Order: sequence, then structure tokens, then C-alpha cells
Amino acid sequence: MKLIKIKKRYLIFRDEVKKIFQPLAKEIKLATTICLDFSEVKFISRTFADELLNFLSNFKGRKIRIKILNLKPNLKKMLELVKKSKEKTKKELILACL
Repeated sequence: MKLIKIKKRYLIFRDEVKKIFQPLAKEIKLATTICLDFSEVKFISRTFADELLNFLSNFKGRKIRIKILNLKPNLKKMLELVKKSKEKTKKELILACL
């Protein structure tokens, strides 16, 4: 298990996702479970949430479990809003292609 404690309080930009995970790339490849600790985070922007979900989608189908820990209600709400928006866009694209 690899615990990643996110120390920034405000996560706004897309590149902050890379800054969090890039230094840990080798360790992440070896882990079976990755825990992201958001206990110190107070705010995430829509763009950060989108990029985080994009990054996490890279692990689908792999044998790596990702757990998000200590997520405040406002952060959870933002992630859920972005996830729903992404799913809606994906459905619209599929329908447009038919």
C-alpha cells in the first residue's frame, strides 16, 4: 500500500496532479493499493478535479485499488459534479456518432 498525503490546501491547476504523482511514479507502479489523503486540502477547482479523474481512469482494468481518504464534503461534491459532467459528455458523444 502506498499512502500519498496531499499537503497543498488549494488545488487549482491541472499540472498539480502531475506534481503530486510524478515523483512517486516508480512506487505507484509497484503498489497494489494507493491511498490519497486529502485531509489538508480545503479546495479543489473543477479543472483539478477533471485532471485527477483523468489520471485515476488510467488505473481502470489494472490490479491497483485507489482509495480517497479524508475527503471534505465540498471536495466530494466537486468530484461528483465533474464525474457526472464527464459521463454526460461521453454519452452525448456516443449518441452523436450513431
